[in-house]
Amino acid sequence: MREIQEVPGKVTIKTAFRDYFKGYFDFMGRSTRAGYWWVMVIVMLFLFIPGFILLGQFLMAKVTGQAGMVVAQSGHSLGLGFSYLVVIIALALFIPTLALTIRRYRDAGLNGRGAVTLWVLNGLASSYSQQSRGWAFISAVIGLALLITALLKTNQLETDSDNPLVTFFLRAKVKKD
Repeated sequence: MREIQEVPGKVTIKTAFRDYFKGYFDFMGRSTRAGYWWVMVIVMLFLFIPGFILLGQFLMAKVTGQAGMVVAQSGHSLGLGFSYLVVIIALALFIPTLALTIRRYRDAGLNGRGAVTLWVLNGLASSYSQQSRGWAFISAVIGLALLITALLKTNQLETDSDNPLVTFFLRAKVKKD
């Protein structure tokens, strides 16, 4: 397995998808903004469009009173087969998308352990968000921070700080001699 090391300004849509699939399990490399967003837009289209189609079919079946019939005909339902296909595609794309996202955060200057910590905190806050608006707010703030991180330029979050908390989340700047 080769480590993905994309260079800003040199990533085309073809390069982005090649790196996406070649770096299926590569969490240590780097992915540029272009390498990340080319893939994410296409992946989201492949998952959201079928998701909206399935939602529309379900809502139409519910409105016409056939929602129970769709479940009863599970073996013969085109909608159910289509939903299985969408789930299989989503599961197949989960690991490379996770690896790409970690590489993008690392490229922006966030440490891998910092990204994982933020995801865990976001997951915990999200799970408690039904109980309190405060948890929902915390989850939204962390999610927004991660989105902004994905939008940043290469090495934008590198730090000169010696503070252990800061260096836990952010990568130290490389000192040039």
